[in-house]
Amino acid sequence: MRILFTADLHLVPGTHERVRLKVREWIALYEPEVLVVAGDLSTAPDGERTLRDLRHLFPDGRIAVCMGNHDFWLPDLVRGECRSLSEVIERFWEPAARKFDVTLLDSENVCIPGLAIVGGYGHYDLGFAIPGLSYNGIPVTEADYMRGWVGSKPTLRWRDCELMPGNSHPGQVATEQVAGVQRRLAAVEDRRVIVVLHTPPFEALLGVPPIDSHVLHGPPSVYAFFRAYLGNRSMGEFLEKEQGKVAAVLCGHTHRQAGPLTLTGLRALGINVGSDYGAPRAVLFESELNQFERVPD
Repeated sequence: MRILFTADLHLVPGTHERVRLKVREWIALYEPEVLVVAGDLSTAPDGERTLRDLRHLFPDGRIAVCMGNHDFWLPDLVRGECRSLSEVIERFWEPAARKFDVTLLDSENVCIPGLAIVGGYGHYDLGFAIPGLSYNGIPVTEADYMRGWVGSKPTLRWRDCELMPGNSHPGQVATEQVAGVQRRLAAVEDRRVIVVLHTPPFEALLGVPPIDSHVLHGPPSVYAFFRAYLGNRSMGEFLEKEQGKVAAVLCGHTHRQAGPLTLTGLRALGINVGSDYGAPRAVLFESELNQFERVPD
């Protein structure tokens, strides 16, 4: 069986048509039986349109998606009506998934002969933040991470803090995400498992410069602050306990490619798809060969 994995399609005005054409090209060229998108499809209010578009692009195949942080973004008038990520899924994504026969990995697994795809959003637990990060001698605090920017006049901000529902600590949300993946993984027996997440669970999959590059070569850039939001370290700690069951981990979110590489603690293959805005990338998996291969740009 041939499975096409992608991520971070961002099917929004400005890049929508370009991305749709690329996905259509992949499907025509590689003829996959399953299409899997590892999050950041669009935004919550556009959920139905987005899944309809995917079904039009892939009318006869199986489609599975997990949520990304952008898929929970809501306008001000609606955000107060959804108090949690699960409420956003229930209101905006589950009805559309049923209508267009799309599997939401945040709720259920995809099982095919000898293989299961298990996944979910993942979130971030601030576990990849740079220890002791400071700007102009002023330490970055947890309050800075909670509001999404550092300093009094931010030039850049982490917009999730303004556009996602609820005000729970990222660590709490990340823990809930781990628990969801744990439940779905426990339901799989006697199959190889590919774990599909939006946010990376291992530092090796971030695809960004190591911490030393931010702190040893002059003042840190503003982007050093955003490292905290790139992945869920606690998810990786959980997956390492499932060594032998998990064959591969695939993710996105950072818009940077990583892998295929061997995840040392898990002894499984790891890949960050590395799609960027308007520049989608993909990975093809041949189940008979047990082989992942990056699709040429």
